Amino acid sequence: MLNSEEGCIRYLMREMDPAEEIEFEREMMKDENLLIEVESLRKTYQKLGKLPLQDPPKALLDDIKDKAIVQQRSRNERTKVFMLNFSKAVASVAAALMIVSTAVYFYGGLGVQESDGSQSTAVQEGTEAVQPWVDRNEVIQFVGTSTQPNTPQSLENEMIQSFDKLKLVNSETGFSPPNRKIVLTSTSR
Repeated sequence: MLNSEEGCIRYLMREMDPAEEIEFEREMMKDENLLIEVESLRKTYQKLGKLPLQDPPKALLDDIKDKAIVQQRSRNERTKVFMLNFSKAVASVAAALMIVSTAVYFYGGLGVQESDGSQSTAVQEGTEAVQPWVDRNEVIQFVGTSTQPNTPQSLENEMIQSFDKLKLVNSETGFSPPNRKIVLTSTSR
């Protein structure tokens, strides 16, 4: 566990969670010196609570305030310098990235165009020009679920019979959609 002095203070100030508090009380039951120390600290704490509050001297308040102002200004200056350097770094990285990507785009584009041109001339010299296939009858047929004159009669009958087996789902068939209600709960403390 913690050292006894820190544990005693945390126990008296109620800073322990319940499990720690129970364990600390068990330790106090076992160790009489720890119990005496807790009780003496409790009496001291009670006496300190009875003392009147005093206002600190004006010079001390002014000194603390001046030190806080100096620290805040130095912190603001460091933040400004950091942000200035950070923004410069981000701008330089962005510029470098832009230059590199532009160079890759133009350099890579020229290399690909040159190689494509040399290959295409070599292909054209060695073979005839390739012509795309054209359906000269202008007839392209797609077979789908729609009724077509080429489908056999038995297949068409099966399709019609399968559609007849389907039933419309509505209030007549006893179907009811699930009940969706939103329940809002809250706790108050």
